[in-house]
Amino acid sequence: MRARQSNKSTRETTMTTYTRLALAPLALTLSMAAAQAVADDGHTGPTFGGQIVGGVLDVDDRDKDLWAFRAEAGVGGIYHVNDALRIRYDLIGDFANAINTVDEQTWTPGAHRQDDGEVYIRTARVLLLTDFGSFGFQPRVPSGFWHQIYNNVDTFEYNRFHAQTGQNAIFGQAEQGSDVLSYGSPRFGGGFQLIGAVLTTNAQNGQDFDIYSGRLVYDQGPLNFGIGHTQVRRPGIDNLHRTSIGIGYDFGMVQLGGVYEHNDDREDSSGASDFDAWGVNVSANLSDDWSVSVGYAENDKNLGLENDAVVGTVRYHFNEDVYAFVEAARYDNTDNNLAGGISVSF
Repeated sequence: MRARQSNKSTRETTMTTYTRLALAPLALTLSMAAAQAVADDGHTGPTFGGQIVGGVLDVDDRDKDLWAFRAEAGVGGIYHVNDALRIRYDLIGDFANAINTVDEQTWTPGAHRQDDGEVYIRTARVLLLTDFGSFGFQPRVPSGFWHQIYNNVDTFEYNRFHAQTGQNAIFGQAEQGSDVLSYGSPRFGGGFQLIGAVLTTNAQNGQDFDIYSGRLVYDQGPLNFGIGHTQVRRPGIDNLHRTSIGIGYDFGMVQLGGVYEHNDDREDSSGASDFDAWGVNVSANLSDDWSVSVGYAENDKNLGLENDAVVGTVRYHFNEDVYAFVEAARYDNTDNNLAGGISVSF
């Protein structure tokens, strides 16, 4: 988004469809829905929206490739049952995996789960919104843990650092979740919220829940921060504890952010899952039309898998829904890349 629209313009520009359509439980209503009255049956919606980010990806030692960095579309709405209960639904498909040809040097949303050429259902969920908090039943959903704690360093188009970015993954936290049962408290203390979730990543291992996660977040005015803890108990990783801390501050023209992650594999401290990672980011609105982001992240993985990255992107904003970008990334132990393209939201 452009600088004149809000103090959080650069960070909001980089929001994907899941943050606009599928993540903030009380913010479903996009501009179309905000303008329409609640129907006689108490239904607001369905609202349709999406984002297409297409361009060219150039990875070292690989041919240049036309690439869909994002290709999402979906619907959402809210049923107003009564003053104390609203039921929200979201269904969003991600077509990037069906468009791109992924190999060991690249990644695309959905490739961690779907075979090459298959459409990935990014969001499929129902939320019960009550005076006592929100209750989520979410077979597929973008990770709220990632979005609320790591969002200040997740400002790039291709080089996003999370655990599902293939060879270039810096952090252990995934960006996409499945089989998520969650609870979010009402906001308290001027901007605090508690969220807890359990996930089933393997339905055949004799235990109903494989991941337990909780976080405390704050987002009010120019300051946002979060601290969270995740425990993973599943075949291959039986007792992994991950603690994450993220913070960001918006100075208006400039936004600063950072995150620290500690992965404690209590079963095998010498394995690849036991490591620390951290990242910092500076974003700036240079004018109404131009914005930039620069980030650095690193980890100290065992077994020679350590890595660090420097990433920068420049965006030219035609309007609040359309921008062009150029992005470059240098990695210490994996392939560097250069990307460029156009983003259109609708």
